[in-house]
Amino acid sequence: MTTKTYFMRSFNLILYLLLIAPICSMFGWLFNFLSVQLTNISFVNLDTVKNVTDTISSACHGFALVSLLLALLLAGIEMIQRLKTDSLWNYCQSVYRTFLLRHFLFQHERVQKISNLEHQTVTTINPIHNGFNRAVRKCIVDIRKDTIVIFLKVPRDQNPKRDGRTTERRDC
Repeated sequence: MTTKTYFMRSFNLILYLLLIAPICSMFGWLFNFLSVQLTNISFVNLDTVKNVTDTISSACHGFALVSLLLALLLAGIEMIQRLKTDSLWNYCQSVYRTFLLRHFLFQHERVQKISNLEHQTVTTINPIHNGFNRAVRKCIVDIRKDTIVIFLKVPRDQNPKRDGRTTERRDC
């Protein structure tokens, strides 16, 4: 078994940080908007609530900025390593092929159950697919100059498939 490369260790973290940044920024904008609206209310003194919303807004914007800068730093380290030893094109191909592999492996099957008494359909998700899809989110393709490494996470709750041979049962 090969060791994980920096790309494999940092890819999901960079994705999560890039996902958190706009969400935190949106919450910061929302609390800033709430603070501005609280200043327009004149019949009740809401200075403490306005100060709290300003603080939360600043904290959300700061967290968004820190997560974005950290994601750019981690991606920048990988890009510099790739420029020194490999090519930046292979980094882009690794990201693209990782998304393609995850999309290919992801299971979208939903089961619809129809109850006869109420004539209602209920859509449920197969729990086996949940475990499989959780493992698919950790799959990574790392393309280098000389090698291509595919990291596939195997779900713990999956039963191995039978190899197709039938077994004979003998009664003693």
